[in-house]
Amino acid sequence: MMAQLVVLFDGGCPMCRRTVRRLRALDWRHRLRFVDATNGEARERIAPGLTEAAVLVQMYVVDERGARYAGFEGALQIARVVPLMWPFWMIGRLPGIRALGHVVYRTIAANRVRRGRCTDDVCEPAMGDRRV
Repeated sequence: MMAQLVVLFDGGCPMCRRTVRRLRALDWRHRLRFVDATNGEARERIAPGLTEAAVLVQMYVVDERGARYAGFEGALQIARVVPLMWPFWMIGRLPGIRALGHVVYRTIAANRVRRGRCTDDVCEPAMGDRRV
């Protein structure tokens, strides 16, 4: 049986929650377990010492041995165990593609919207952030 991975994601991020829903739909072999990393107790149980600040910057994937993979490396681990994502895993490991993957992941993660009132479909700036 293939390993199960725990995916620690930012539960306060609508884009992250949408991604989790999509991954659940693709994970027909049930190799992924998703945990909201903003839950300090759960995060500490799965990845002792991992701070909330760290998981707000990038997702973490923890394998059965307790090894941690952050950001794009975590995405590669997810692709490794989800058969429909195997092409991404094989291509994403290539040196030039891997370097580009890290840049793209960091750019997307840095520009996602988390503040204000958010739902899974839309984020609205907080009252003080509204520009006229």
